[in-house]
Amino acid sequence: MFRVHCNKCSKRRDIEPTIPFQLTRCHHIICGTCLAAYAAEKKCPMCGHQLQTINISRDMPISVANYFQDPTKFLQLYRKISKFQSEQRAFDNLNFLRREERYNDLHLKLDGYTKMEAQLNQQTKVEKKRIAELREYIAFHERPGVDSLNGSLSSSEYIAGGGRSRSRPRTPSDRTTSETTLSDDLLESFCLDSGVDFETKKSKHNPMSTSMHRSSSHSHNQDFQM
Repeated sequence: MFRVHCNKCSKRRDIEPTIPFQLTRCHHIICGTCLAAYAAEKKCPMCGHQLQTINISRDMPISVANYFQDPTKFLQLYRKISKFQSEQRAFDNLNFLRREERYNDLHLKLDGYTKMEAQLNQQTKVEKKRIAELREYIAFHERPGVDSLNGSLSSSEYIAGGGRSRSRPRTPSDRTTSETTLSDDLLESFCLDSGVDFETKKSKHNPMSTSMHRSSSHSHNQDFQM
């Protein structure tokens, strides 16, 4: 803390407490005696700027009183403020990284769902085509006069049709649409994204592997008993 004194005549406030001291807007301290001498000019005795002053007392605004406080107090406050703001920035960065990781996980899952949807749509398209073929096949064979054994029209039906024979529809395939089911790679990626045990899903998806596993286990038990 410094000694409050007049910047013009060097009078000290602690030695002459009865003399008022003023703080100018340009940050100079002027005693009442020097201020009265320059009051007519309305200019600061030190720098010549327009004279605007405030009385130095306990009733000063806090923004002005801070100029007369120990600067170490503000240094400690600055350290606390700096530490607080640094911690808040660290928390904000950590939360941002967590949100980014969550976004990446959701993006991967969305890609898996999108691929699965495309494959299911393709499977639906194939199944609809097979249903249409089956309906056409059934409708053809349900017509009166159609030989159920060879699918040909009788003579009376042929004559009734004006001699025009309707071509027999292709016999629909009884194959399962295994080529349109979910692939193992897509199923595995989907299971990994959704947290499902892939080995369990894969065994359900491929019953042949399950039956082979049971057969090998049964033969192993017979060998053991023998």
